[in-house]
Amino acid sequence: MYQGIILEGISGSGKTEVLQALLQHPSLATLSAASRLILTEHHTQRVLELQEQQGTLQPEDHIALLEGLTAFIEGCATRTLDRGWHEHQLASHDLFFLLERFHLTHVFRFPHMQWEHVKEIDRRLKPLGTTLCLLTVDAETLEKRLFSRQDTCWLQYLKQYGDTPAAIVDSFMKRQAEARRLSQSSCLPVLEINTSEATASTVSQQIISTLCFPAVEKYSNGV
Repeated sequence: MYQGIILEGISGSGKTEVLQALLQHPSLATLSAASRLILTEHHTQRVLELQEQQGTLQPEDHIALLEGLTAFIEGCATRTLDRGWHEHQLASHDLFFLLERFHLTHVFRFPHMQWEHVKEIDRRLKPLGTTLCLLTVDAETLEKRLFSRQDTCWLQYLKQYGDTPAAIVDSFMKRQAEARRLSQSSCLPVLEINTSEATASTVSQQIISTLCFPAVEKYSNGV
């Protein structure tokens, strides 16, 4: 059976750190599925940034990106089954996929997108063994994380969300509330984790344990 994880959450929720911790978790090395597909936000959402900056981004662009990635995984699953391998061989020929940001981001991040645009994508992800992991964060922790990065481009990016740190955090918290609402509309299993007091390693361990990955004793990750 195929198995996949979608990591969703607003900026500052810890997605990238958790993704890296998951990749370093020894349980992934013991998966029976020999094939792994790992896509960061650069390939699941940020490839549309130029069109966004140019003001030409349309719902059709989001749908085409999500459709293409979903269809690829579906095609792998179909061809695996059509090959006719015996049941005891299928496990090693399965695919594990891990996606940072996906259809929820395309809705809560962009005002011109609605749940109806991605509802069918959500439905198609379910038979692929997909679990939606929504990472959340408290406002106080979010402010610390957002403004711990001091590079000019990042701080300039934040200014589009408000004139003060409080206003910026409020904008992101409203976006997080929308993400939570969307997760309730999903037909996928949803695992919501507040990362405010957690390390990336403890969050990754919670995901691994919940999804029943093979157990590895004395796992420790310093992320």
